[in-house]
Amino acid sequence: MHLATLTLLALILGNGADPQPAANVVEVSAAAADLHPDRYQQFTRFDAQGEQELLRLTNRHRAKAGLRPLQLNSALTTAAREHAARMAARQELSHQFADEPGLQQRLSELHLDHEGENVALDEDVDSAHDGLMHSSHHRENVLRADYNVVGFGVARVGARIYVVEDFGHSLPTYAAGQAEDIISAAVDRARGSGRQLQRAAAPQLHDAACAMAGQDRLNPKGVSSQGRPRYVLTYSNMQADSLPSNMPKILADASLRGYAVGACYAHTRTYPNGVYFVALALY
Repeated sequence: MHLATLTLLALILGNGADPQPAANVVEVSAAAADLHPDRYQQFTRFDAQGEQELLRLTNRHRAKAGLRPLQLNSALTTAAREHAARMAARQELSHQFADEPGLQQRLSELHLDHEGENVALDEDVDSAHDGLMHSSHHRENVLRADYNVVGFGVARVGARIYVVEDFGHSLPTYAAGQAEDIISAAVDRARGSGRQLQRAAAPQLHDAACAMAGQDRLNPKGVSSQGRPRYVLTYSNMQADSLPSNMPKILADASLRGYAVGACYAHTRTYPNGVYFVALALY
């Protein structure tokens, strides 16, 4: 008998949507042959071919919707497989078990500003994907326009598969010097038609930015700079080229002549997916 999709769960982070289970849930007793060791670390039966097929099916639907394809990401695949193994070991669907960090922490190796997850239990990847696409919340993850990376985990236990799809919007990361150059270019653009400011070298600002990263908090009083800056700004942002909302007003000050910038990228408890801590002095 065709089992159909047994259970589906969807998680979307970053947009406030609440995960909803699929309407049809079929209870099926577990056969002895389906039982798996309790320790998820012992799990080895991943269906790599099924994971590739899910990527193909997912990108086919995105193409039909006029969306860019998702790129398979090894770190997301590792996270998806580990969570699939946990579900297989427990024979239970969940987005987070009691002994497991949340999705954002599980994906903290990546620089993501949005992430989401689908999980399903079924008998094959075609049925699992079909069930996901007929559930609005799961379909939303598959067809979310700003997602650009994905990882799949398919754990097989007997005649069933536990499926995890981890999605994200990955942002580029830059070394400190590159990030500071990008911030400098953003300052020049924001200055607009006014007199362009001269950029000064200030290694102490980089040190101040890294100190804030180490403390996981902004600290404008800890910023020291040569000369007497008219403004000292400290801020954090996931995108190096994004300036604080008050920057246009500050840069409209006709008395400004120059600036210096320091930046430090870090993963912290507050920002598990990584952020740039920035110290900016304007003279």
